[in-house]
Amino acid sequence: MHVTHRLEEDLPLRFLRALVPVVSACVPVGMCLFALQHAPLPARQPERITHILNMVEHDGATQTAQALSRQKGWADVQHAVTSGQPDAARLVPALLPTADSRTTRTLYKTMQAALPKHAAIVLAATKQGAPIQADLQAICSPAGMSHTWRQQARQAVAHVHNVHLSDRAQRCLNRLDG
Repeated sequence: MHVTHRLEEDLPLRFLRALVPVVSACVPVGMCLFALQHAPLPARQPERITHILNMVEHDGATQTAQALSRQKGWADVQHAVTSGQPDAARLVPALLPTADSRTTRTLYKTMQAALPKHAAIVLAATKQGAPIQADLQAICSPAGMSHTWRQQARQAVAHVHNVHLSDRAQRCLNRLDG
């Protein structure tokens, strides 16, 4: 009887001793799986944008725009704008004139959404010269945007202190206030 009582006492301890290594292994694995599940998507590499710029230089804007449409590569251009990649300022004006109307509207909406966070990049990505007004009207238009967006966009544009963008910034501010 004394031996039976001792076995009953040892059984929970043996069970716990066997359970400790299993739990010790499962907790870190579970934490890693949780972190992977909730991790942000990896950012597209700026090298992709550099590659697209090289395509524009070597193949021309029209052929590059067609290739982007076939390969569903416009998302890379949109990502460059939304993430504030400096090359977006060169890429968008090069490709925009050759984009179809749907893609143009999508790029304008993307630039409009990115304006509060990356005002200098967005303004630099507008076309230079006379047609600039059309770009700025679409991008800086508060129509359909929230009051918060309007305030943040206005503040971001007001803080653009690049001499080359001063005219665009002023036109954008006028549009935001209008």
